[in-house]
Amino acid sequence: MKSTIFPRTFHTLFLFAFCVIASAATTSHKSHKNIKRQYDGIDVSHHQGKIDWKEVAKDKQIKFVYIKATQGTSIKDKNYEQNIKGARRQGLRCGSYHYLSCLTSVRSQFRNFQKAMRGHKQDLIPMIDIEHEGVKRWSKKQVQDSVALFAKLIERKYGKKPLIYSHVNFYNSHLTPRYNKYFLFLSRYSSERPSIKGVGRHNIWQFTDRGRVRGIHGNVDLDRFMSGTSLSSIRL
Repeated sequence: MKSTIFPRTFHTLFLFAFCVIASAATTSHKSHKNIKRQYDGIDVSHHQGKIDWKEVAKDKQIKFVYIKATQGTSIKDKNYEQNIKGARRQGLRCGSYHYLSCLTSVRSQFRNFQKAMRGHKQDLIPMIDIEHEGVKRWSKKQVQDSVALFAKLIERKYGKKPLIYSHVNFYNSHLTPRYNKYFLFLSRYSSERPSIKGVGRHNIWQFTDRGRVRGIHGNVDLDRFMSGTSLSSIRL
């Protein structure tokens, strides 16, 4: 009996365990896919090419759009004009961002940013994009002091502190805790949300750079409000 019953019992238990694992994996996969579909905004630049903003505006999940305006002292994103005009024409709430560079002075970069935005109504507070590649020649103190000056110039012009964008690892190594009280827009391409060092919290999570939105050919960054943050939080 044992030589026949045990194999059958083992076979039955094996099939049961396999079904449980398969079911859990399917549920997890579906849950992950659902999480990936939850977003509140996008950020774009010339890398997205020509965008059909009429199609993008049909996506009711999109509550905000951040558009690259400038980089450094002399670079203006070649699609900035058509992007901000097209997006606002369709009723989307738009903000502009500047990619900070260590190659030129902060004040001259701010002037470049202002020049590009001139004549374009801004719905959202301006954003400073701070990434390792852009500021790699600066020390930690230089990074912090440069962001402080750019932020001061924005606050003086608009009456509000800017949104700070960075990858979570770079933020934690170069900007925390000095900027923990600012509105923070942090990237981390994983199922785990960003976590900052010290007292404070981040407000917007860029959770993937491989999102898909109708009207945009190829990939686009997808962004999600964190708990306690909404469109009104970043309105200008």
